[in-house]
Amino acid sequence: MKGLALALLAALLTSISAIGGPIEIGFGAGPAATSLEEINASITVFNAVIEHLNETFAAHPNVSGVVGPIAPMGSGLSVSASERYWITDWLALGAQVEYVRSSTSVLGQYQGTESGVSTLDIALGMSAVGFTVGGRVTFLDMGLRLAGEASAGYYYATFNRSVVFEIPSEYPDALAGVPPEGAGRYTGGTFGFEVGLSLSYPVTSWFTMGSFLSYRSAGIPVLTDLQQVKLDLDGDGNADAVNLDGIVVQLTFSLAIDLSPDGRKE
Repeated sequence: MKGLALALLAALLTSISAIGGPIEIGFGAGPAATSLEEINASITVFNAVIEHLNETFAAHPNVSGVVGPIAPMGSGLSVSASERYWITDWLALGAQVEYVRSSTSVLGQYQGTESGVSTLDIALGMSAVGFTVGGRVTFLDMGLRLAGEASAGYYYATFNRSVVFEIPSEYPDALAGVPPEGAGRYTGGTFGFEVGLSLSYPVTSWFTMGSFLSYRSAGIPVLTDLQQVKLDLDGDGNADAVNLDGIVVQLTFSLAIDLSPDGRKE
């Protein structure tokens, strides 16, 4: 699937360049919010265990230390690069590559008189690359240009986990909900779509600055490592889906290049 998506993207960019005419090369960067619903549900389980341990050892005479909660995942950074061919003054077709990343971590220790130092060190990170094709329609041009955009394509995600979850032997009972320890890298992909609005200002005939707000919808039901082991953060036996639904806000700039035979720069 990933190879097919890359092939289609390459074919589109090649055909666009062959047509000749006004090409717009764009770049953008800004904050992104991604759902990651099931991942955050597992983090909630982790935090419930950590909170219970903190409360237990706060009253325990032989163990000291407090571990902070794990922040939910979702907020992060988005960067993109795009190429569009303007068929008319108000309609463009093109392709975009977008990268989104989010991560969270916590590091803490308990000190026991018998068990010594017990470490909780959890680091989680998600990155996703989207390859999409679509169109942009300008419906208001009064110095500032307001446009709508829709695209669809393939999204490929990578999830990294590293979990050390040591519990002091002074803890009196068995404890449920403890995340499985270890490290791993999990990958998967899916098709999805994006819709958005852009507001731009042409500084010159060939340089434009602006902003872009978009909503992305894509969900990967299963991510696996090289041994085809499914991502299961809380160890409950159910694979964790990676929901990439979210909102992106970017500052953008673009360069217009005229590829027509006379070689004028737009």
